[in-house]
Formats: sequence, C-alpha cells, structure tokens
Amino acid sequence: MRIKIANIISGKDQSHTETQHPTIFHELLESNLPPHEKSIDRLGDEAQLMIGAGLETTAWTLTTISFHLINNPSILHKLRSELEAAIPDLTARPDSRFLEKLPYLSACIQEGIRLSYGVSSRNPRISPDKTTRYKDFEIPAGTPVSMTIVDVHHDENIYPNSRAFIPERWLGNPETGNGASLNRYFVAFGKGARSCLGVKYVYLHYCAMTETVWMRGT
Repeated sequence: MRIKIANIISGKDQSHTETQHPTIFHELLESNLPPHEKSIDRLGDEAQLMIGAGLETTAWTLTTISFHLINNPSILHKLRSELEAAIPDLTARPDSRFLEKLPYLSACIQEGIRLSYGVSSRNPRISPDKTTRYKDFEIPAGTPVSMTIVDVHHDENIYPNSRAFIPERWLGNPETGNGASLNRYFVAFGKGARSCLGVKYVYLHYCAMTETVWMRGT
C-alpha cells in the first residue's frame, strides 16, 4: 500500500485520472494541510482507517445480521411484515431517516451490531492527572484502564442469553436487570469523547442496506 501511495505522491501513479471521483489520497494531497501531514505514513494510516472502519466492519455487520435473519425464520418474518406494512409500494424508495424510525428494523440492526464486534482488542484509557475511583478501588493517575467490547456485550448480567440474536431486547425502553438503560452498556462504537465519529451515518447506512436486502431481495 505504501508503495502505491509513494507512486501517487511522485506522480508515477495516475490511476485516479481513470475514475470519476478522487480518492482520499488525492483529497489529502491537494488540501491545505502542512507538508508533514501529507507523509506516506499519514496517508497509509488514513487508508487503513478507511478500510477497517468504513469497509470491513460494515461488511461483517451486514453479514452477521443476514446470517441471524436466515437462521431465525420467525424473526425474519417479523421484519418483513414491518417492512411490508411501512412500505407497501415496492417502487418507492424511502430515505434512511424514514427507515430509522421502524422499531423492529432498528432493533435487528442494533442486535446485529452488538454481535459483530468491529474492534475486539482492548480500548485503553488513561487519566493523566486525576485518580480514578471505581467502587472501593482507587486507580492512580497515569494507569491504563481498559475494557473489551466482547466482554461487555456478552456479560450475562447485562445481556441475558447474550450469544442469541434477540432484537426484542432493544424494543421500548430497554433496561438491564438492575434498571439501568441498556444503551449505557452498548459499546460497539466506544463511549465518550473518543467514540466513533461516524456512528450516525453507520445506522442510516445499515437501515438502508438491510431494507434493500430483506424487503426487495436484491
């Protein structure tokens, strides 16, 4: 990949002239960023981010949702019934915001995302200056603290029968056994200031793709 980037920077690679849209490399190279922000390493990191966050995770989530819908005919029937009632005209093309308001479609997507971990490694956080207090524990400043999406999403106290695809767990105002909001423990996109910037786009995209596949069969 870095060889290709080097060829783009040097002008040896002119493949972008054969496409109708620029690549992220050309957008960055032609931007007003300072030269040190246009290095091969920077462009390589951006490419990896686009592939990981924008392609692999999306494909895997849609694959996971499709598998569970095929594997659970009763759930697929409920989803198709909702889609057919909401969109009786198959020639209509509802926008993503309309689809986002369909409760069972949204629940299927939420459950699919829960079971398709975009990142399975630990997500470390460090409080640089202040002691962190958790229950009876005091964690000194500068100590890395981390969790994994997998561990949280398969905590049976939060998600009973966690390995099963159960969209119903997201309907209404979902709560955990102790009355806390279930959404508090949905960490597929991280939490806080470092959470995924594209989360809103992702939901709209999944709504449109899932509806297309399971309503129109395309």
